[in-house]
Formats: sequence, C-alpha cells, structure tokens
Amino acid sequence: DEGVIDGVEFQGIDEQLVHRFTDEFAVRAGDIFNRRRARQALDALLLQTRGAISAGRAYSPAVADSGERRLRRGAFDLVDRNGQRILVVGLREPPGRFKIVPDLGEREDWFSAVDGFTPSLGMGIAVFDHDRFNHTFVAGHLSYKLASERAGYALGFERPLFGKTKVYVGGELHDLTATDDQWQVSSLEASLAAIGPRRSFRDYYRRRGVQINAAVRIQPHVEALFAWRGERQAPLTDASDFSFWNSDEPFRPNFTARDGRLNAVIIGASVDGQGFDLESLEASYRRHQLETPFGERLNGPEGRHDAAPIWRIDWTSELSEAGAFGSDFDFRRHIVTGRGRVLLSEHQAFGARAIGGWSGGILPPQRLFAIGGIGSVHGYEFKQAAGDALALLNLDYQLGWRGGLKAIGFFDAGRVTLRPFDSLTVDPGSFERRQAQGSRPATRADSPWLKGVGWGIGLGDFRIDFGYRVDAIPSSLHVLVRFDRTF
Repeated sequence: DEGVIDGVEFQGIDEQLVHRFTDEFAVRAGDIFNRRRARQALDALLLQTRGAISAGRAYSPAVADSGERRLRRGAFDLVDRNGQRILVVGLREPPGRFKIVPDLGEREDWFSAVDGFTPSLGMGIAVFDHDRFNHTFVAGHLSYKLASERAGYALGFERPLFGKTKVYVGGELHDLTATDDQWQVSSLEASLAAIGPRRSFRDYYRRRGVQINAAVRIQPHVEALFAWRGERQAPLTDASDFSFWNSDEPFRPNFTARDGRLNAVIIGASVDGQGFDLESLEASYRRHQLETPFGERLNGPEGRHDAAPIWRIDWTSELSEAGAFGSDFDFRRHIVTGRGRVLLSEHQAFGARAIGGWSGGILPPQRLFAIGGIGSVHGYEFKQAAGDALALLNLDYQLGWRGGLKAIGFFDAGRVTLRPFDSLTVDPGSFERRQAQGSRPATRADSPWLKGVGWGIGLGDFRIDFGYRVDAIPSSLHVLVRFDRTF
C-alpha cells in the first residue's frame, strides 16, 4: 500500500475515453493505492476493448534537466500536484495486431486416420476501432495433411457494426477436413486417441466452399445467428496406418459421408450466462462460423472464488432444400442444447447437459445423430446407435478441490429414433428417397434408452472415468481417459 490517492488521470487516449474510463475504473479518489490491485482493476477495465487499448507507460509531469518529461517504467505513477496525490495511468492505442501461430486442433485435428499428421498455422489480423471497439478481424488457416497428401485452408473476415446492439457480418472461403463430432470429444483427445492407442472417436468428411454469416448481439447475453453455406461435401477414407500402439489392429472405418453439393441456410441463437462481450476476437469469429451445431463447451470459472453458475443454451437449424436452394441434399435438422454447472459448496459442483435433436427429409450420413461411448453415454461402444432424432441427458457430480483432486459420479441416458420410410417428406422421384427405400423401417424405430452410470477421479480437467451400462454392471466396464470436460 502506497497511501491514499486524491485523483486518477489517464494518459495516451482521447478525451472521450478518458471520461469513460474514469467513471468505470475501480480505483478512485480516496482509495489506498496498491499496485497489484490497481493492475487487476486496469486489466478488468481494458477487457472490453479486446486489445485496442493496452497498458503503456506513465509520463511524469516533472521536467528533467533536458527539458523533456520523464518516462516511468510502469503503467502507474504517483505524482504530487498542488498538494494532491494523483495516480497517473499510462495507456496506449495500437493500430492493430498481427500474429501467426501453430494452431494444431483449432480448425482441423492434428492427427487422424484420414489425414495422418496435419501440421498447421493460424493467422489473426485485427484492425482496431478505438471509438466503438468494432474491430475488423481477418482469420486464416493453412495446413498440410501428410497421409492424404493435400493442403487445407480457410480465409475469412468479420466486422461488427453499430453501437450497443451490434451486428456482425463476415464470410469465409475454406477447404477443410470437418467433423460433426466436436461435442463428444475435443480435438486434443481425438488426435491423442488416434496416434496413441489407435482409437478413432470422430467421423470425417471434406468440405470445400464458401460461407456468408451474420450475428445480431441483441444484448450482452443473447445472440441471433445466420449463415448461408454453399460447399461441396465429400467422403474421406483412412489414409494413415500409423499409431504408437496396437499397430496390428485396423482403425475403426470412417463413416462414409454422402458426396454432393450442399447449399443451406443455418439459423440459430445462443444465450450465455456469462455473456459474449468479453470473449476474444478469435472466439467470436469461430463461434459465428456455426461449425459446432451442438454448442461449445462451457468456460471455466473466472476466478478461484467465483461461485456464479455457468450456463448456456444453443439452438441451430440447418435447412437444405433441393428445389429452393439447388442443393443435392434435402433435409432440415434442428438441435437445441442446454448445459450448466453450479457450485453446491466450496468443494462440490454439479453439471448437467440436455440435447434434443429432430429432423425432416433425409439426413445424409454426416448429419445423422449418433450416441454411445465417449462424450455421450458411458458403458457403450462409440456411436452404438444412430438415427434422425435424438434425446440425451448427462448428469455430473464432483466432490473435491476446484482445479485439484476430485471424485466424480455421473449418469447418462439417451435415445435415437429412425423415422419410417413412408414419413419422409421429400420428392418421390428424388435420389434421397430411392436411396432410403431399402434401408428404412416400415414403422417408427425407437432405439431403447441407453443408460450409463459410473464414477471417476480427476485432477483439474484431466479425469479417468469408469463407466457401465446400467443393465450390465460390472461386465460392461469401459475405462476412458479424458483431457477435457465433456460439456
């Protein structure tokens, strides 16, 4: 503590921001100045700028022998002015930001059976708006898939408009190895499982094309989403035979996607208890690409003592009409996901996730709902049941130290449904209807409810789960090593 201050002065920014920051800065006249707490307050203040304003160096008003103002080493300086102690806060306004970093797993898995090892680079360029903080963001991705011997890329941009109610507009060109299975396992887990014990926990397909997207931030916690997607989707086959262990066993065959031109409209909405205003430019851009129709994993608590509930609700609908959009696919798929986590006490936490999915038309294989195994229902084989409708519930209880050692108990229940052939609402002469005629049941086919239960031990986000089918304990034991939260 360095004594009581009588005022705060910001340097390096325009007058409009000076007044705004003076009102919002947690350190005020009459407070006892503590450098560590002041820096925490400054970091919290600058989060809203998303990099447009950063801590700089404070200039002392005292004049050196050379006649120049003296530069202080840190962002803070305490000066005496007319008998008052003034805290001077030095800030700076960089015009933008540019970075290129390895982005293994950000857009494509860094190892898979269909591509082998996939080194990649990610690019992020931000052009800062120091008035409304409506920064233009340009994102790039470049990869090379060693086993399939082809490159992957993505290049896009996003720009928010207006003030309090922001409208985001953007677009992207891409040629990527994609999957709809992000909600079950993370990219890190999928890559480690493939390169280590030779387990394939994702099905992949290739997508090449363009997307135009928009989002309206109705208020800090609510966004409406829209995208037009025009791309070619193609099946992929296993191209790599490498793994550290179990090399005499084959990889699980990659589920064959249907080849065709997909023209689709995607609409949706997200409601987040923590809000979207403080997420990074990269996070906003990725979320607005709508590549995770089952929603994103929950963020961790903001601090060690943050006990606020964390929750989010996501809805997406993908509409592809052969007649209206000139698409080779004719389906409508809708997904609603709710997930939340709450601290029951200092050492107890409870989490839940519910997913409901339904569809019309004929879903291509890459859009089918599938459950079983890691990330959905413990005790079963991966993707044991598949259909065109889904209901899933996951419950998770943890007892222990946040970020430390903990015991875990969990329960899962889920079911998929396959609609009968006669209920398919597509053109009677279409390829999709002819293809489905021999593979669809005559009546509605509901799979039995898959129910899993078990326990685990964890350290931070790392955990080992021991899961069983409810109707086959203990013979159905499945042991899973996880490096990320399920939801």
